[in-house]
Amino acid sequence: MGKDYNCKVFLSNGNLVFSAKVANSFFSKLKGIMFQRHFPYSALLFTDCYWMHSFFCFVNFHIVFLDKNFNVIQTFYDVKPNKILPPVFNSKYVIEFFDNNVKFNIGDKVVIKKYE
Repeated sequence: MGKDYNCKVFLSNGNLVFSAKVANSFFSKLKGIMFQRHFPYSALLFTDCYWMHSFFCFVNFHIVFLDKNFNVIQTFYDVKPNKILPPVFNSKYVIEFFDNNVKFNIGDKVVIKKYE
């Protein structure tokens, strides 16, 4: 595990989806969006992750599971607080986001570009 950083999330066609914070450290992955009502970022990208829950979350949000090649393999929209999602065992990355206008399709390729 390493240090958290910021990134931009694109579809493989070059369209910018949103900016995100990468939860790369133990504590940022542990906390996620729990106990928050307002967020300083549009999305949160978790590394080395295949399972999510929404306990202690105060808002509905969307979740996209990506494989090791950043292909979308599972999506969950409008996840309500206090839910457990089924594990997606071949997932390597997970994106949590809030924008209701953003939709990912199974098979979409996602590109992550780090920035400071």
